[in-house]
Amino acid sequence: MMLKTRNEKGFTLIELMIVVAIIGILAAIAVPNFIAYRNKSRVAACVSTAESMRGCLAGYAVDSEGNQFPDATRAGTWDLFVTACNNNGGTLAATEALQGYTPGSFEYVGTDSESAECNLASGPECALYQITVECSGVPTDMKGSTIVVTSTGVAKQSS
Repeated sequence: MMLKTRNEKGFTLIELMIVVAIIGILAAIAVPNFIAYRNKSRVAACVSTAESMRGCLAGYAVDSEGNQFPDATRAGTWDLFVTACNNNGGTLAATEALQGYTPGSFEYVGTDSESAECNLASGPECALYQITVECSGVPTDMKGSTIVVTSTGVAKQSS
């Protein structure tokens, strides 16, 4: 008498369900971490660009009479700011979006040339400035979604 042996190969439905469940658990853990790392890298890129902006404005001040920063008439819009920075060693992109900032978020505040802090003899240039930009693609409640640049440093803030 000859016995038949079952020689079937493959996975059972239970085994497949267990594998799918394990993959789902791993994905549930990995995806939020990936998103957090992506947002942190965007903030780091924005801060790096902000430090570059500070360097450009320092170069501007060194070359200007009275060693002063530009006022809003020379750097108040992104286009004017890019021109001022790129003429002083910067490599800023033509638009905020290409630079990694939210379009329309750029704000440059320079001390007005008629204020006491400015050297009127040197023209419309000022001693102080503040730049505010928002990092593109970063949640507004995350620290670093808004970057504030001054002559003394770069600060990461949330909106």
